[in-house]
Amino acid sequence: MIRYGMVGVGGFAETWARSLQMLEEKGIARLAAAAERRTEPCAAQIAALRARGCAIYTSLDEMLAAERGALDVIGLPVGIAQHEPLATRLMQAGYPVVVEKPVAGTIQEVDRLITVERQTGRWCAVDYQWLHSPTIQWLRQRIAAGALGAVREGRTVIGWPRAASYYARNAWAGQLRDGAAWVLDGPATNATAHYLTNVLYLLAAQPGGSLEIASVRAELYRAKPIPSYDTACIEVRMACGARLLHLSSHSVSESIEPVMTLEGERGVASWRSGDDTALIRYADGREESFSTPDPAYNHARSLEQAARVAAGQDPKPICGLAEGRPHVLTINLAFESSGTPRQIASEYIAERRAGDGSALVVITGMEQVLFTAYQQGAMFSDLGLPWASPSPSISAAGYIHYPRNN
Repeated sequence: MIRYGMVGVGGFAETWARSLQMLEEKGIARLAAAAERRTEPCAAQIAALRARGCAIYTSLDEMLAAERGALDVIGLPVGIAQHEPLATRLMQAGYPVVVEKPVAGTIQEVDRLITVERQTGRWCAVDYQWLHSPTIQWLRQRIAAGALGAVREGRTVIGWPRAASYYARNAWAGQLRDGAAWVLDGPATNATAHYLTNVLYLLAAQPGGSLEIASVRAELYRAKPIPSYDTACIEVRMACGARLLHLSSHSVSESIEPVMTLEGERGVASWRSGDDTALIRYADGREESFSTPDPAYNHARSLEQAARVAAGQDPKPICGLAEGRPHVLTINLAFESSGTPRQIASEYIAERRAGDGSALVVITGMEQVLFTAYQQGAMFSDLGLPWASPSPSISAAGYIHYPRNN
């Protein structure tokens, strides 16, 4: 059984812990050790993990010293600013790593990790669990086989309300920086990153496709009292000629669960996250569909696949640094295109109350804006909205550092 170490036990690490418990029940992998310096705030999580036989340490140094030679993979469900330095340290110490998404805040950090991976001979997987969904893999296989012909466009939309409590959960939520490190937090950077990455991954699968990005045009807005953005439309032009449009907002009153459309020469594929189901309608009238039989297990699939790689059963991670890099490049270029996120005037903003009683700032009518932009394949500024304005397209050619002028 593959033995996982983990840095952190609170926050999103709790999801990882539950996923690893599922893998332990299947005899695949177990959480053998975890490092957590916040012993009092995480007392309940620590007690639960100890009851499962997981060794708990108060620092990464302590865990590495005590568990030397006893761990197969180390997971990093930690803040964005810690991804690159911790993954670098662990690969240099001889460990394969699974890092939470996104890979890092900037493209230069991703490229440093790629260099470290090459130098050490260790690998770094990225926890985009949706890429491991059987439905997404089925879509990828159909696209790679040419079933849709050339895929011209992929669109995705998500509206997830996020109240003041969401931004108070850690020091970097809604921030541009965490200390000296860029995090560029926002929906497309973090909460909805999976769905942007899904489209990049699928568009690249078509015959003649690749993960290479040609340019990005983006409009980033904020209604909430944060430095970064809470609402975005991002257009990506791929080197293969396909277009991606990602629409997301946390400034909504009602949830719009993630959906995706892929338009090809021979048909249109649609996907919805709720039951992880895809449907392809072909131009000749045929239809075929696929549904993941156990979507609740999706959170564990990426950790299971990393365990197979560690066991020598799979050659490499499904989502490694090469697959995670385009998302970070997209976000960096989105900020280059939009500049500092644009404040939406108060006349277009309302305040509600979330279920936990905290303030929920919303953009009036944002749900309809998202729906219309998705149906039309339009940027927000294309819709004549009084608070929206266009941005320039930024070439990805030669882009290796965020921000570009540094």
